Amino acid sequence: MKIERIHDRVILFCAFRYALGRQTYVVSDAVTAITECWDTIPPSEQLSYHREINEAIHTKRAGMDMDILEWKRILKLKVKSAY
Repeated sequence: MKIERIHDRVILFCAFRYALGRQTYVVSDAVTAITECWDTIPPSEQLSYHREINEAIHTKRAGMDMDILEWKRILKLKVKSAY
């Protein structure tokens, strides 16, 4: 899936922020949407996803174990070089 418009990226990031730390099916849906769009997300935003997920995991605010496994799918994605 391709995500090009800034508005779409903002909505995706808002969905991510809503899902991070929740303990519902929305975590899986958010992770799937992000991974499908990953290659079209700018590097600075990719870093934001990684940073916030890592922080949530380390501060134990990322949800249950099964949610953390989902978030780690994003952490496995390579951040594009800004250059």
